Amino acid sequence: MHKTLDDFKDDFPNAWAAYENLRNTCDHDGPLDKKTVELIKVGIAAAQEHEGSLVSHVSQAQKAGASPGEIYHAVLQATGIAGFTVTLHGMRTAKTYIEQ
Repeated sequence: MHKTLDDFKDDFPNAWAAYENLRNTCDHDGPLDKKTVELIKVGIAAAQEHEGSLVSHVSQAQKAGASPGEIYHAVLQATGIAGFTVTLHGMRTAKTYIEQ
């Protein structure tokens, strides 16, 4: 995924800059702190089964001070939206990353 992302940045620098600007604006344009924002993204990534995004946001959530329990609770929120098997997959991905 990293090569694909790097290629995209090289091939479409203006689109990448616009995306980063939008993402950063959404992250900071409201009352939620960084940890809460990242925990929400963990839940969304788990529900969408985006393993790369899930690992990235688990990492960012940890850097923002989230505990493993908070991260697992965020993954658990995918259950009602995406189903139990999706939640189990997300839990496995999060645990694998955290326990490395």
